[in-house]
Amino acid sequence: MIKRMLAVVLATTALALLLAAAAPRPAEAVGFVDKQVQAGGLLIQNYINAYGMKHGFTFPDKAAVKKGGGLEDKTRIWPSNPWTGKLMGPGTSRGTYTYTLRNSGTAYTLTMHLSSGKYAFSGTLPPWLKTERNTASMQDLLLLQRYVEAYAAAHGGTYPAAADVTPTAAFSGYTWPKNPWTGADMAAGDTPGCFRYTVGGASYSLRVMLTTGWSPTPLTPLLISRLTATPG
Repeated sequence: MIKRMLAVVLATTALALLLAAAAPRPAEAVGFVDKQVQAGGLLIQNYINAYGMKHGFTFPDKAAVKKGGGLEDKTRIWPSNPWTGKLMGPGTSRGTYTYTLRNSGTAYTLTMHLSSGKYAFSGTLPPWLKTERNTASMQDLLLLQRYVEAYAAAHGGTYPAAADVTPTAAFSGYTWPKNPWTGADMAAGDTPGCFRYTVGGASYSLRVMLTTGWSPTPLTPLLISRLTATPG
């Protein structure tokens, strides 16, 4: 009898241990799925960085960071949301992400939404590149100032209207400066490498957008221009 009772106890204990081992552990299961979300975020970050490398380290717009948005080619795999089984996309629920641009598109944050909390990836320009392109932007602005001054010298001291400071208007034929970030003609705007030109009476102001904001000291009329414009 004692041997039979002992056998029953041992069998019951073994069954209990087996069930305990087979039962899922919620905390560990959630942690594992969150790791899948982070892995998906790492893949998306690689696509974002690849886009930045091809576009002068200007990162993609918010609308582009999704399946079919323009980041990946047809051979690339877009991650799935492990909680839903659907393709991972923007949102605020678990398994989705929020993408935000900073510093005029030269930096970003990709925030992955986990089962509890968040995990953020980020990227920005190499420091040396910022310095190099800010310097190039200031040099472009100096060239643009020379064109504005030449226009005034040829028009009795009158500075061009803002709408005329383009390579296709009053300055056709000039070797127009290029935006070091995009490679396109330098233009008025509020993104890195673009300029702001304001004119009023016998004065004007020229600034360029740097990675730190607008150039602190505006370019204004040169003395030689004023002398040239003086009658007599």
